[in-house]
Amino acid sequence: MFTMRLEGGAPIYEQLERRITELILNGEMAEGERLPAVREIAKQLSINPNTVQKTYASLEAQGLIYSIPAKGSYVAERGKYLNAVRARSAEAFKQAVSQALKQGLEKSDLIKIIEEYSEEE
Repeated sequence: MFTMRLEGGAPIYEQLERRITELILNGEMAEGERLPAVREIAKQLSINPNTVQKTYASLEAQGLIYSIPAKGSYVAERGKYLNAVRARSAEAFKQAVSQALKQGLEKSDLIKIIEEYSEEE
């Protein structure tokens, strides 16, 4: 079972989705690994099972997990979701760059930020 601390601000299902996505993309949840049951997570986090179900449905729509009726949900094969995740990240990055340029940042500023961030990772 994974752990997370719910915070204010973002909806609970988004926080849960981000955490599970992070675990999958970082390899902490392996291909074919069974995710905890909806009720198990709901009980652990003291949230409504419908919230967990909504999260699982979103992750499945993104191709990160798949479900087998009466068996549970599992982490999908990396090759099936990695390109889609990268495409969404690239699109979000393009939107952020566009917004930054509109707000007065220069291309050189953006490159500097990227270089600084890349060195931290």
